[in-house]
Amino acid sequence: MPATALRPISRPLPYMAPARSIEKASPQSSNAPLGFLEMPASESRVKIIASRQNPGFKLLKSIVGSSRARREHQAAWLEGDRLCAAFFSSEWPQAPILVIRDSPPAVQISQSLRQRCKEIWSLEPSLYKEITQVESPQGWGVLIPRISATASGRDGDVVILDRLQDPGNVGSILRSSAAAGARAVWCISGTADPWSPKVLRSAMGAHFSLQIREEMTVQEVLIAVHSARLRLFATRLGSQTDSLFDAALGLAQPVAWIFGQEGSGVSADLLHQARCIQIPQHAEVESLNVAAAAAVCLFESRRQKNLAVL
Repeated sequence: MPATALRPISRPLPYMAPARSIEKASPQSSNAPLGFLEMPASESRVKIIASRQNPGFKLLKSIVGSSRARREHQAAWLEGDRLCAAFFSSEWPQAPILVIRDSPPAVQISQSLRQRCKEIWSLEPSLYKEITQVESPQGWGVLIPRISATASGRDGDVVILDRLQDPGNVGSILRSSAAAGARAVWCISGTADPWSPKVLRSAMGAHFSLQIREEMTVQEVLIAVHSARLRLFATRLGSQTDSLFDAALGLAQPVAWIFGQEGSGVSADLLHQARCIQIPQHAEVESLNVAAAAAVCLFESRRQKNLAVL
């Protein structure tokens, strides 16, 4: 999905039916097999989940709260209208599990959307409260298979995150990357989990138009950059740097950008392989944080690419 499709939405949402109730299945169905791959979409049905011992609830709670579980099950949890709308507007190749709060009722989910889900899990309010990650939950979310988007085959920049710790920064950079037309984000080991609920909320749907690679080593990143024939740029303060706004940088062609850890910056092994640039700014102002710096760099790169095709 092109980055330009990631725009704010307004109510009423296309998946909300005005007055349609969700049929409830027998409680005995709550122990049916779990997972994305075991069940064909044609067997989609509602399961009532009323116990903390339910295998489905245990799975969901572990995925919400643990990066290890998210990696093990290759799954992620999306919650709320906007994030779920971005997911259903994307071309994600595998169907999710729809999770709703039983009472008070969640938004009324349309029949067409329910048919796109493997299963529907209806949680007792007390159980839903245990898995929600937002202050004012809207009462529904989706459990999705964690895969990489195709990025619609676009030939954009690659963004490399070098051990960023803050989920908000990771999500903001993912969002800026998608908006500026980048095609991929590569996360070096030590970077905050890009599929955590906090990152997903901050990124606001960017995951669904980016190729995301995780747990890469520095050596793997350098090999991938070389294979893709990308020039490597890193942001750095100091005299031995070039201005971001220097036309001679050649940002009209796809490049790879490295953004380093909030405290220590880009690792030395990567800096030695990169062309170092800085963002000119007023001398009396502290340097930009990594998310702001990434946005400036990515949109300057986008600007130069746009000028090249005029």
